Amino acid sequence: ATVFVTNRSSTHDYSSAMKYGAISFVTNGNYPIFKTTRLQEEIIEALTYSQPHDLLLFSGSSVVAALCMATWIEMHGTARVLLWDRTQDQYVLRVITKQDIRTEIERVADRLEGTTNRVVRRGTA
Repeated sequence: ATVFVTNRSSTHDYSSAMKYGAISFVTNGNYPIFKTTRLQEEIIEALTYSQPHDLLLFSGSSVVAALCMATWIEMHGTARVLLWDRTQDQYVLRVITKQDIRTEIERVADRLEGTTNRVVRRGTA
């Protein structure tokens, strides 16, 4: 498997993630996040090489991480993500699926139906 790291930082040690697979960086350094079209192109190009069994590790900009996650879920339907657990001092694996997200949106929408809150269902406003 390959571990796709959302953004490479020269000050972070990613060696503990290597037990999950080879490291591949999606973006490097301080990326100009306001150039969203170019950023999306670069992320999509990098993640084109990913497979459903690979992993995603969030590092750096939350915008880069969000675009990587959205792209990954759209490409594969399921994301195997590595999250840093400070209490265990190591990365832990979590699985997030597009279907689980959809199911939870529907569950919350049903629970909130009739309240003043507005929940978006299946891409409709």
